[in-house]
Amino acid sequence: MSNQSKNDKAEKPKTGARFWLVVSIALACGLAAGVLGGILTKIYIFQDYGLSPFYGELDLSGLNNASQGLVIRDAKTVVVNQDVKMAETLAGIRPVLVGVFKEIPASSSALGYYDLENPLFVGLVITTDGWVAAMAPNDLKVDFKFKNYVVVTGDRQIYKIDKMSDLKNLPGNPLIFHLASANNLSVKKNVSRSELMLGESLLLVNDLTSLKPVTLAALSKTAAVSNSDDAEARLKLSGDGNESLKNSFVFDLSGNLVAVVGADASVIPAFSFNAAWSSLSQKNPIGPSYLGVSYLDLSKIKTAIVSLDKGAWLYPPAANQPAVAKGSPAESAGLKAGDIITWVNNIEIDANHDLADTLSSYKAGDKITLTYVRAGAEKEVEIKLAEKK
Repeated sequence: MSNQSKNDKAEKPKTGARFWLVVSIALACGLAAGVLGGILTKIYIFQDYGLSPFYGELDLSGLNNASQGLVIRDAKTVVVNQDVKMAETLAGIRPVLVGVFKEIPASSSALGYYDLENPLFVGLVITTDGWVAAMAPNDLKVDFKFKNYVVVTGDRQIYKIDKMSDLKNLPGNPLIFHLASANNLSVKKNVSRSELMLGESLLLVNDLTSLKPVTLAALSKTAAVSNSDDAEARLKLSGDGNESLKNSFVFDLSGNLVAVVGADASVIPAFSFNAAWSSLSQKNPIGPSYLGVSYLDLSKIKTAIVSLDKGAWLYPPAANQPAVAKGSPAESAGLKAGDIITWVNNIEIDANHDLADTLSSYKAGDKITLTYVRAGAEKEVEIKLAEKK
């Protein structure tokens, strides 16, 4: 076979490959031109600036905090069914809400019954084994003889109350009692401080038949100089001061507990109760922890004395009072006025993690490692928290 014939056979496959490559490129260019032409025609001729048809329906349920903002111009058929979401949330929290009633003795000759829509007050199940918290009216708290009352749960089960909690010094002074023989009850998560968002839509519930939409307006402190052993954070809701806010529970749209509202209308974040509520199922419930320092939050003030812009600066609450309480775990560990606590274990103390709020997650007897700055030098110390008296 001649060399020319060999070359001709070698060239044929190359020519075929080039042909199909050219055809593929032409098809791709034609398709792109068609799509672009359709978009330009839609925009410049029909003046339609909506999404192109190939997008199909836009699913807004997949949007979250991490998503980029969505701007809808000239919206004609977009409907936000917030009422549907609220109804779903109310249905989701019904299992954790209970009604408290004056007991009707089984031996009673009267044809008594419990009106499930009108309990004396509403409680919230906080542990699976039957502990309930209630922000009851003050007059009922004073004369609450628990053996004379019963609780009806969302699934219409009637429970007697067999004991009250010994926990004291809790914000808002809630009634905490236990349902006899209860187990495997539903509970809701307490929302942490870092999960709170200003402007967030919330639901306020103070009875079993209705809810009130509110908005998180602010997160504030009750005093300039804070105390490590009093989770002083308070929330402000739209409509604050309204009588209807009192003795209520506040949930987010996922059904998690955001806050409780006391008889004085103070809105107490749910995270303030974390340690106390988690200890209820123990044989000897443990009250709030005690460190014993007063401080200023450096993320909220500016001073020429300290260069740091975050941390808890140990500072006296008044001219005649110490920044570190005498006989406290903090004093025993060597902390002094002017020290700046920067970390509690692996949590940095900053604008999102206040010292008192962070310590509210620990119970008495827990050991923590504090990182602090003194005269520009960083130090660490391990401290065993005591029980708040």
